[in-house]
Amino acid sequence: MQQGPMAPSEGVQNIDVMVSLHGGQSYNCTLPSNSPILRGLYVALASAQQPDPQQPGVVLQMPLDGGRTACSFMSTSVVSVTTRPPVLIESQAFQNVQNHNTPVSWAPAFVRIDDFLTPEENRNLLEFALASEPEFTGSGITTNVDNYRKSRVLVDFKQSDWSKTILGRLKLHLPHIAATLNVSDTHLDDYDIQLTASNDGDFFKAHPDSSHDKEVANRLLTYVYYLNRTPRTFSGGDLLLYDGEPGNVNFDRGSGVVSVQPQNNCLVAFLSNRWHEVDLVRCPSGDFADSRFTVNGWLRRIAS
Repeated sequence: MQQGPMAPSEGVQNIDVMVSLHGGQSYNCTLPSNSPILRGLYVALASAQQPDPQQPGVVLQMPLDGGRTACSFMSTSVVSVTTRPPVLIESQAFQNVQNHNTPVSWAPAFVRIDDFLTPEENRNLLEFALASEPEFTGSGITTNVDNYRKSRVLVDFKQSDWSKTILGRLKLHLPHIAATLNVSDTHLDDYDIQLTASNDGDFFKAHPDSSHDKEVANRLLTYVYYLNRTPRTFSGGDLLLYDGEPGNVNFDRGSGVVSVQPQNNCLVAFLSNRWHEVDLVRCPSGDFADSRFTVNGWLRRIAS
C-alpha cells in the first residue's frame, strides 16, 4: 500500500529521510519536501507527545529501494525523524495535534494498493473482460454533457461474481484507506461498480464524482483498479488528481496536480469530491485487448 506524493511545485526539493522506530530499527528513503508521507511522520511525532487512547495510531508507509519495496509501520512506533537538508516543522500542525482541539486537516491525495488481487485472479479477470467485449457500451456521465467522457463500460459488471470479489477485497483495506484519507464514516455497504475499457483517443475530462445532485451526493470514496496486458501496449491514461479544495464548485485547476500512471493489478482510492480526470489514452493497435481496463466505482454513505 502506498500513499501518493503530492505534485511537485515551485520550491519543492528532495529530502533524505531516516526514520527510527521503537525496537531499534531504522529506515532510509528520499521524499519530496511536500510529501504527505513526510508530513505524516512529523504528525506521528507530535501525536506521540500527547497520545490519544481514542486514536491509537494509523499505518504509515515508506517507499524503499527506489519505490520497489516498502516498509509499513504504526505511527505510534516512530521515535525520531532525521532529514537532510533540514525540514522546517509546521508548528500549527503540531499545536493542533497536541491540543486535541482541531483535527489535522491534511490528507494524501490518494491511497495506492499494489497486488490488489492474486496473480491468478488478475489474469482471470482480464480474460473475463476480453470475453465480455460484445457487452461493452459507450460511456456517459450523469449530466449528459457531450464530448466530456469517451470510453466503453460494462455496466452489468455489478451482477458478476467478480464484483463481489473486488468489493470483498476492498473492504479488507477500508480501515487503512479511511484512516489515511481522514474519513470517519466507514459504514459504506452501498456501492457502484463498473468495468471500463479505454482505447485510442479515450479520455474523461476534469470532474468530481460527488456533488449536490441527489444521484451522486452520497458518494464518499472513489476506487479504481487497473487491469491490462503486460507489458502494456497503450500510453497515457494517467489519473490526474487536482489539489484544489475538494467539493469546491468554483473549481480552479491551478498548478497542483498528482499524476497516477496505470499499473496492472494496482488499486487507487481517493475522496469522491476531489476533482480529477483521465488523461488522453493512446493505443496504436486499436485492439480491444490492448485497452486500459479499470474496475471503477464508488462507496456510498448509508442514508440514516
